[in-house]
Amino acid sequence: MRADSIHLKNVRNHSDTLVRELAPKINILTGPNGAGKTSILEALSLTTLTKSFTTSTDSVLIRTDEQTLEVETRFFSDLEVPHRVLVTIDIGPPLKKTLFANSERVRSSADLIGRAPVVIITPDEKIITGGSPGERRRFLNMVLSQASRAYLEDEIEYRRALKQRNAVLGDARKERRSSGNLQAMLEPWTVLLIKHGSRIMRRRAAFCEEFLPCLTDSYALLSERRERPSIEYQPMGSKLQAADFATFLEEQSNYAFSEEIRRGTTLFGPHRDELLLCINPGQEARLYASQGQHKTLLVAMKLAEFEYLRTASGETPILLLDDVFSELDERRAVQLLERASSRSFGQTFITSTEGERFKAIHLGSDHRIFTVENGLVA
Repeated sequence: MRADSIHLKNVRNHSDTLVRELAPKINILTGPNGAGKTSILEALSLTTLTKSFTTSTDSVLIRTDEQTLEVETRFFSDLEVPHRVLVTIDIGPPLKKTLFANSERVRSSADLIGRAPVVIITPDEKIITGGSPGERRRFLNMVLSQASRAYLEDEIEYRRALKQRNAVLGDARKERRSSGNLQAMLEPWTVLLIKHGSRIMRRRAAFCEEFLPCLTDSYALLSERRERPSIEYQPMGSKLQAADFATFLEEQSNYAFSEEIRRGTTLFGPHRDELLLCINPGQEARLYASQGQHKTLLVAMKLAEFEYLRTASGETPILLLDDVFSELDERRAVQLLERASSRSFGQTFITSTEGERFKAIHLGSDHRIFTVENGLVA
C-alpha cells in the first residue's frame, strides 16, 4: 500500500494543505518544530487507523476557531488498485466522526482499520520496552487489530462489556448491594468478558510465537552484539500458559469476585495481561536494558511488526517515522534508512528538523524532500 496524495483541511495549523505526487519509497518532511510536519503523519493515521497516534482526543486536532476538519488520502494497493479514504470530524457538541471509503459511508472503524496497514515509530514509543504493561498491551492491540478483523471486533466487544461490568461493580460499591444480587447482575457481562476475552488471549499467545522469528532477525540486523531478544505472553501477568483460556478466565472470575466487590472494578481478563520482553534469557528489558538496547529493541520490534503485518494483511505497510532520527545515533539512523529504502520495504514518511542530515545519505531515486513551515508545504 502507498499513499499518492494527502489533503488536510483545518488540521491543527493546516488550513488547506494538499501534499501530492508522493514518492513511492522515501518521503521526508523537514522544517522547524511546530511547522506542521507531524500533523501530516496524523492525517495518514486518521485515514488508516481512524485516530491520531499522538492523542486520543479528536477535538484537539481541529484548527483553532474552526468547527470541522477533513482529511482525504488517496492510496494505491500493492496491485495498483485505487483506495480513497475520507475522514471528517465535527466538534459538535456532540463531537461526530464520519468515515468514508471509496465514497461509501463506513459503519465503524472496524470496517476501515487494516485496509491500509501502517507501522508508526516515535520517540514516545520507547515506553513499549520500558514502560507499564498497558503500553505493551497497546502494542499488541495495534498490531493484531490491523492483522485480524476478528481480533478487532473481539477487542471492541470486550471493552464494551468491561465498561458495563465495571459500571455495575462501581454502583454496587457505592450502594453496598448484597453479593447474591450483584452476581446475577454481573452474569451477562461476565459471560461476554469470558467469551471475547478468551479469544483475545488465544490470539495474543499465538502472536508471540509467530512474532519471535521476525523480532530475532530484525534485532540481529540492527545490533552487532550477540543478544537474543525474546517475547513472552503472560496471561494476566502469570507465567502459566493456559491451554483453555475460557476455563482460565472463569476460574479467575470466581477467585477475584470478593475483591472486585471491595474495589468496585473488574480484576480478571486480558486487560491485565503482560508482554514480557527480554534482551537475553532472564534479562527483562524493562529492568536490565541500557538506553541503547531500548532503542535497538524498539526499532527491531517495529521492523518485525512491518514484516508481520505484510504477511498477515497481504499488503506492504506504510512506515511512519516521526522525529525518530533525533533519538538515534548516526549508525542506527543509517541502518534504519538503508532498510527503509531497500526493495523489501514500501513507502516511508519521515519527519525531521535536520533536513541537511538526509542530503548526505544515499536514499535512491524514489524519494522526495518536502519543506513544511507554518502549515504550508513546498
